[in-house]
Amino acid sequence: MFFRRLGAAFNALIVLIVGVITLGGLIVSRDNTLLDALLTGLRFPDLSRLFLQLATITLALLALAGVLNLVIVHLGRIRSRRGGWVYSLVLVISTLGVLILAALERNGVLTSQPRATTVLLETVQVSVESALAGLVLFALVYGAYRMLSRRVTWGRVVFMLALLIVLIAAVPLPELTFFQGVRDWLLAVPVSAGARGILLGIALATVVVGIRVLVGQDQSYKE
Repeated sequence: MFFRRLGAAFNALIVLIVGVITLGGLIVSRDNTLLDALLTGLRFPDLSRLFLQLATITLALLALAGVLNLVIVHLGRIRSRRGGWVYSLVLVISTLGVLILAALERNGVLTSQPRATTVLLETVQVSVESALAGLVLFALVYGAYRMLSRRVTWGRVVFMLALLIVLIAAVPLPELTFFQGVRDWLLAVPVSAGARGILLGIALATVVVGIRVLVGQDQSYKE
């Protein structure tokens, strides 16, 4: 029990030191103040860049491990001929094909312009995302219908009206200039305010999590 607590304290100390060094390296400016000179003399900027590079490499390895795990899981489904194994086969072939193309382009074997991976991204990925974005229209309309069919409230009526205004304004007709102006106002004021509020919430949550890590309150790295 003692050694477990000692290990947890040691881990917390490492996290605290790395966090303080990284934070100190990031706040260094070019104003030549006493704090900047002290942090630069202690090589905080260099150490901060090193830690960030290590974090980036770790995230890249985690992403690679996730891709490998995905391929292994679907290979097992293909081998056992479970339901949907044809889709798994398409996924595995697509994944391996893109990885091979990226490796060949990286090593200079494929030098065609535009790159094959870029063509795949623009013709396949963008097309699929556009199709899914088009389905959002039907999802919103169906969701508004379900909400109003259950219970009519002011909030749901406002949501329905905003949805109808945006959909009508999307029609490129000169007679709908009024609706297009209302749509532009909705996107510029309420929607923009909501998006900024969400971003502020994410920023505050990130700061809180960072402070918890620095003071040793986060238990995730102690297990």
